[in-house]
Amino acid sequence: MATAERRHDDVAVGDPESVGALAYRLKLLDNALVARKSAAVRALDLTESQCKVLTLLADGVPKSATHLAREALVTSQTMTGIVKNLEVKGLVTRHPSPDHARVMLISLTEAGVTRADQAHKLARHVETALREAMSDKTYQRLLHLLEQAVALAPDLNIDD
Repeated sequence: MATAERRHDDVAVGDPESVGALAYRLKLLDNALVARKSAAVRALDLTESQCKVLTLLADGVPKSATHLAREALVTSQTMTGIVKNLEVKGLVTRHPSPDHARVMLISLTEAGVTRADQAHKLARHVETALREAMSDKTYQRLLHLLEQAVALAPDLNIDD
């Protein structure tokens, strides 16, 4: 079956007018980037999700699991599992918040800081490779269009 005729979840993949075609392509890109980043950081004994958390903590500001979950676009339950695995590896510690007795804050250990830096370099290399595979003009246009779509999406009229 030709690419233009292939269908997935009622999305005509080759048809840019198909409902869901944009979301489908964005998900394909996300999956491809996550797969490449996962392969890159495997040597560090980390998953792509763990790398994302290390990067979010790399600024040195302790954060709650709920805060990290919002930033990483995952559920609190998923974040709890990621943090536990990072804690077992000695890359993060949890400690009570001075402001809220029931909230635990998560921080990088010294080993976590080192691993976060290594992981960030590997993940950045993947995105750099994508950018270098395109012309600078195409890459900048892609970023502009994505930023525009992100800005427009919250205010779309869906009542029509």
